[in-house]
Amino acid sequence: MKICLIGQNLTNLILANVFEEKKLNVDIYLNKKFQNINTNRTIALSSENFDYLKFYTKSSIIPWKSKEIKIFTEGSQSKEIINFNKKNKEVFNLVSYSKLNEIFFKKINKSKFIKLYYSDTTDSLILNKIKKYDLVINSENKNFISNKFFTNKIKKNYRSRAYTFLINHNRKDNDIAIQVFTKFGPLAFLPLSNTKTSIVFSYKGTKIDDKKIIDIFKKYNSFYSNTKINKIENFSLSFEMLRNYTYNNILAFGDLIHRIHPLAGQGFNMTIRDIKIISKLVNDRISLGLPIDMSVAEDFQNSTKHLNYLYGKAVDGIYEFFRLDSNINNSISKPVFKILNKNSIFKKYSNILSDKGLDL
Repeated sequence: MKICLIGQNLTNLILANVFEEKKLNVDIYLNKKFQNINTNRTIALSSENFDYLKFYTKSSIIPWKSKEIKIFTEGSQSKEIINFNKKNKEVFNLVSYSKLNEIFFKKINKSKFIKLYYSDTTDSLILNKIKKYDLVINSENKNFISNKFFTNKIKKNYRSRAYTFLINHNRKDNDIAIQVFTKFGPLAFLPLSNTKTSIVFSYKGTKIDDKKIIDIFKKYNSFYSNTKINKIENFSLSFEMLRNYTYNNILAFGDLIHRIHPLAGQGFNMTIRDIKIISKLVNDRISLGLPIDMSVAEDFQNSTKHLNYLYGKAVDGIYEFFRLDSNINNSISKPVFKILNKNSIFKKYSNILSDKGLDL
């Protein structure tokens, strides 16, 4: 039995390591010679998902732990409207996307079960190369297979762009993640050390220049002093849910099956939960002596598609609530969150959902 992974991304590197642990043969098709991805993207991992990745990297991930999340609005910049924390446990583990790529790729290079092939995945010839595999997993958004067979999606264009950059600042106790719902869009502060923080700003509107982004950041930054801003990256924002995950011997995966707004930091957490589910399905077949083939893909779709859609729509609902609230001077959020901030049951289940998703 042989598994094929298509796509040069962190999702495939983690999948490869998961299958390698089960002593399954895996081929990865990359669109070009692999290089460590140089990005300032920061991933906020839930406690449960971080522990899962920590197992596969043999404890080589060193995160920055966020003990609390504070949420502010345009009209409440001096005092948060709500906060989330877990007793004796971090809310998020913040890690560099590039660093995770490096860690998992090093593990792949040492494996006798994993082989890398450099091929043009945008070419139709890729179909001839993957016919021999029992199961093909495609987690690449833009290649021949995705454009040909996986275009039927539920879509929503936010008409927004995410701007991400790192800031260096004066040393401080930096263990609180902050989200400010501004009139321009959600602005997140994700601590990476006592002197470095990742900024994710979801700007409502068309692409604007870096100077405007910096001006908006300075307007709402009352948390860090003497900031030095590094390279700014940006990408468009949309809500996308694939209607059908399978085609012949191919399973769509990762960002290809779900893309959500980054405001809750749950996009990659959804993918990790998907990886855990497919890993369990493969374990069940191995224990029963059954082949690892398209039946895994079909069971994965049946197990996850409805949950991914509901979870994605929940995050979309949060975005729409704060978008509406910002248009009416936060007149909804102030009384609502004054009550919810004192409700221990609401906070308990909010923490569980962010950690484990809907598959409780």
